Amino acid sequence: MDKKKIARKIAEESIVLLKNADYILPLKEKKEIAFFGRTQIGTLYSGNGSGGANIAGCGTILEECEKRGIKPESLLKEFYEYKASAEQVTEEDEFDWTKVSEMVNSGIMYEIFGKYKAPLDEYDVPETLIFQAAEKTDTAIFVIGRNSGGEECDRHLPEDYYLTRSEESLLKDICTHFANVVIVLNVNGLIDLSWMKKYASIKSLLFIGIPGEEGASALAGILTGEINPSGKLAVTIAEHYEDYPSADHFSWDKEHLENILDYESYGLSPEENGSTGFMKSPVTVYWEDIYTGYRYFDTFGKQVLYPFGYGLSYTAFAISDALVKKQNGGIMVTADVKNIGEMSGKEVIQVYLSKVYPAEGVERPYQELKGFEKTSDLAPGEKEQVKIWIPWRELAVYDEERAAWIIESGDYLLKMGKSSRDTFTVGMVCLRDTVITEQCANRLAISGCNRGKLLFLTQKDCTECQPEDVYEKKPDGGVTETAVISVTGEDILAGGESIQAEKEAQQSLPELSIEELASLCVGYGPGTPFAAVGDRSDPATIFDDEGKPITTNSHPTGYPGYVSPAIAEKGIKSIFYKDGPAGIGGVAWPTEMLIACSFDKKLWQMFGDAVGKECEEQQVNVWLAPAVNLHRNPLCGRNFEYFSEDPYLTGVCACEITKGVQNSRPVIVCPKHFAANEQETFRRGNAGKNVDAVDSILTERALREQYLKPFEMLVKDAGIACIMTSFNKINGSFSGGSHDLCTHILREEWGFEGAVVTDWGDMDMVVDGADAVAAGNDIVMPGGPPVIRQILKGYEEGRVTREELEQAVRHLLIMIKRIRLAD
Repeated sequence: MDKKKIARKIAEESIVLLKNADYILPLKEKKEIAFFGRTQIGTLYSGNGSGGANIAGCGTILEECEKRGIKPESLLKEFYEYKASAEQVTEEDEFDWTKVSEMVNSGIMYEIFGKYKAPLDEYDVPETLIFQAAEKTDTAIFVIGRNSGGEECDRHLPEDYYLTRSEESLLKDICTHFANVVIVLNVNGLIDLSWMKKYASIKSLLFIGIPGEEGASALAGILTGEINPSGKLAVTIAEHYEDYPSADHFSWDKEHLENILDYESYGLSPEENGSTGFMKSPVTVYWEDIYTGYRYFDTFGKQVLYPFGYGLSYTAFAISDALVKKQNGGIMVTADVKNIGEMSGKEVIQVYLSKVYPAEGVERPYQELKGFEKTSDLAPGEKEQVKIWIPWRELAVYDEERAAWIIESGDYLLKMGKSSRDTFTVGMVCLRDTVITEQCANRLAISGCNRGKLLFLTQKDCTECQPEDVYEKKPDGGVTETAVISVTGEDILAGGESIQAEKEAQQSLPELSIEELASLCVGYGPGTPFAAVGDRSDPATIFDDEGKPITTNSHPTGYPGYVSPAIAEKGIKSIFYKDGPAGIGGVAWPTEMLIACSFDKKLWQMFGDAVGKECEEQQVNVWLAPAVNLHRNPLCGRNFEYFSEDPYLTGVCACEITKGVQNSRPVIVCPKHFAANEQETFRRGNAGKNVDAVDSILTERALREQYLKPFEMLVKDAGIACIMTSFNKINGSFSGGSHDLCTHILREEWGFEGAVVTDWGDMDMVVDGADAVAAGNDIVMPGGPPVIRQILKGYEEGRVTREELEQAVRHLLIMIKRIRLAD
């Protein structure tokens, strides 16, 4: 299958049908449809920043619908086409790439690069056109678009998350004049949908996210019924922004510093937290703790508009003969799925774990996703058995007091269904004694100066938590005796749980001077991000006493700023890194936010394989993706780059994509941003405004169970050899300068073998290059001479040792070896 067909297939299987009253879809009659919204002609197929992909000639929603036989009302079509020819249709990038070489301080570049751009107003459609269209048809399609936010910049609440005034006005006119309204969400993040309840004429709602260059074609196929939608939400859609538990603890208004949460907002001292000399010291407190997304809504009995895992089909499915069996290493859950409708289609079966309460010990969410499987395309009446594997480790929680992963004694229900709020019990696991599955040490805990001063969400404060009250009542026979599984500690510990790549033998090093070692701990180039588009007049490395460059670029296609240094005479060659999650400049792929909605492991591997081939064709060695941060708040400017609010779904999706990319070729992935980078606003601070980098403050348990989990899965299950740290701080320590994160957790606990690289940005606001290397962050990108000098200065001052520099270079060579071995 060629790449464009794969891109279209991903979109087809990921688009989520959220509402379909009166079975308005698929469109049955060959009648005119009134199309509204500027995004129908300015379709958003790609995000921005490293998650962008600029491809010319992508089909628009209007064009692709016409190709599939959907006839747009002619006068409205003429109006929108005229507008498209006369003025800007979508947000344009105002960044002047020709000026890069003048901006030596990359911090300045990020400040320009991260400038917020609000959604464009909807066109003012003349009332006469709306009247005339309504006389011809009773059906309208309104496409709502969003592409605001991005790197260094979160989305805004008014006129962004909420509809703009022009959108509200147009929506009211559409719903007043048309009996059947279809809403299409072509958005890079969630928007307010509380108005869905306001208008009875809104019969259908489709989430297409940012669907890639073939997304408009995929949508057209779903509208006509050529494709049966099978996507499921990878996030929860709440009714109001304030319903999200992070709403009061997330800053987005970087233009007004007085609106940014800082240490003092929580009664904390910036000085005690190591942030001195700044006008502002931002923080984002993960108050919701372990209750992210559906874990919060389901545990605390909160009503939502559309639950996690939810999505409709044009057909119907029945689940039967569910069976739970204990096997070596975990639990196998099977069930038969039958298409009981009149159209072929696919269904996603989900399994959630829920500990039976009342229970003592470590507090847990009401339920957590632990496995899922998507069926093949089932014809009407056809049946298929799905198999869902749940390893023992998925039952464990992290106990901060013991500094250990444990599975507590008690009873655990296994619930199967079609969303987090549509499940039935299929089995129960009974464990008599608590089992410690892995002993760790406390790492990256709340800073001592902040302990006892912060409150985090807990069920202990909730006297009215009744999760079951938010679910539809449905027949559930409980747990039969045959579905009860008794488990012992021996069962869980037999054979061990960790699936790690074999440890590399100690990597030998050629004889290298301190200057050579320091020069290999950075990227090759002048040290500014995006150096490839500058005039390249700045030196790309340092020079020896004879004026000879210590390192060079030996890569045939890689360019400064995105290659590692080479020392050819010592057998060290350059490798080429390239962004990003939406592809590397070939096909514009659907973004991760939509890809996750397919819940299809085979499709994810297919996507990874296709991107791997693109990398191979362009001789790219390291794909700077996948991005595996979580959807903590709907305003995060890069949610389109991230898979889900759920760490398990995120981890599985990323692992399958990685397996596809790294399938016997000289290409590896570089997952990012390690870690707790869920807020873009001041993620790396702002030199011009004298603002420090944001400090993500969260409990060690939340960090490990939620925000580190996808990275851990990638290390243990997918064998990654490169990982990118984030700019932000975690509990007072820069991610890129945290020995706890880069060495103790990543290498000593998880067994990571490979190189740790920083995110692409200078070290003016974030960790010093010498401190990064000493912490286990091997390579500072893009690095260049400014950071080489930092490292050499740190060596002279004793902040980084020769042994640490040698270890960093060993890690670089291990990564290069992994790439070359696949060649």
